[in-house]
Amino acid sequence: MMKTLGIIIFLSLFAVLSLGNINRNELNEIALVYAVGIDMESDNYAVSLQVINPQPPISQTDKMPVIVYEAKAKSIGKAIEMVSKKISRQLSPAQVQLIVIGEELAETKGINNVLNYILREPGLSSILDILITKDISAYDVLKVVSFMEDIPGNEIVKALRNTEENWGSHQRVYPTQVKADILSRGKEAIIPTISLYGKEHLAEEKALLESTAPKSYLEFSGLTLLNEDKKVGWLNDNQSRAYYLIKDRLKHSYFSSYCPNDDNKEEFGLTIIHSKTAIHGKITKGKPKFTIKVEVTGDLDELNCDLDISKPAGIKKVEDLMEKQIEEGLKDLLVQSQAMNADFIGFGDVLRIDEKDSWKEIEDSWQSEIYATSTFAIETKVIVRNLGDLNIAN
Repeated sequence: MMKTLGIIIFLSLFAVLSLGNINRNELNEIALVYAVGIDMESDNYAVSLQVINPQPPISQTDKMPVIVYEAKAKSIGKAIEMVSKKISRQLSPAQVQLIVIGEELAETKGINNVLNYILREPGLSSILDILITKDISAYDVLKVVSFMEDIPGNEIVKALRNTEENWGSHQRVYPTQVKADILSRGKEAIIPTISLYGKEHLAEEKALLESTAPKSYLEFSGLTLLNEDKKVGWLNDNQSRAYYLIKDRLKHSYFSSYCPNDDNKEEFGLTIIHSKTAIHGKITKGKPKFTIKVEVTGDLDELNCDLDISKPAGIKKVEDLMEKQIEEGLKDLLVQSQAMNADFIGFGDVLRIDEKDSWKEIEDSWQSEIYATSTFAIETKVIVRNLGDLNIAN
């Protein structure tokens, strides 16, 4: 019995050690891809891969943590195959977390083929962050050196998550979501945008990390608007916040407004801790009309105005000014949306629910004709919960 038990233990240990050796050997033969960039150059797809550069486990090294490879071909898959011929390891897409699409590709050819490739490729996860560039190529984005994280792509992903949770001007989107929005007749797709502050040749140099005040870095820059699968416009950061507010997807954010009767344009600010938006639509004689009700609750973060907020009248004035500011921001967003005939907010989806029968009659002409004739009634309500050191609630 003891002899049999000993044999079993020996075989088990041998199996574990053998498997461990196999895994170790496999890792030495695999090139982990963290981010993929896709551009358009002369009718070819220019695909760039941010590949993790293996580092010694103990000793320090001057090697860059990633290497960016690029190849051009008529198809995305062919370009990736060409990249694989440049390196000594087998490419592994299982770790890909980020897809960056070049602005020129989004404007000219559209992103539908990119989405199809991502969703069909079995080695890629469907839960990937997607970004579109502005005034820079996807290839150059992947080459930018990161400051807070070893892997540049990881810094982009974490920064996007942080922005989504705390500021609200950019939120993550995934391939399945974008594809569904493109196919929908009641809504257009919208994708966060990334751009470069500073000069490209500085952003990719390791010497950049030696400065405490970097002269070049990546930053999120509004939202890219799509009509079907092509870029038709762009929203700045303020319009982006208004977009997420009207979509009832704003988690936390910061809104500011000018003080009344102040030639110096001083401001006061509100940290948003809760918001709620409801949209209802109605079609009368073929004309859609929407009622948008927005309620925002926040803490007074900064007050540079000559207002006495120790009294209810002063608090009410702050709330009224912020309500007007938010309403103007929403109107600006709606004007831009209608000017492009791009219902990226999703009013068509509202009619599909509220006016099901009437929606079927206008569905085919919604984006091209009907949406631009829609009218809107906006109701905003701001509640100031805390007033800083005074700690007076309304």
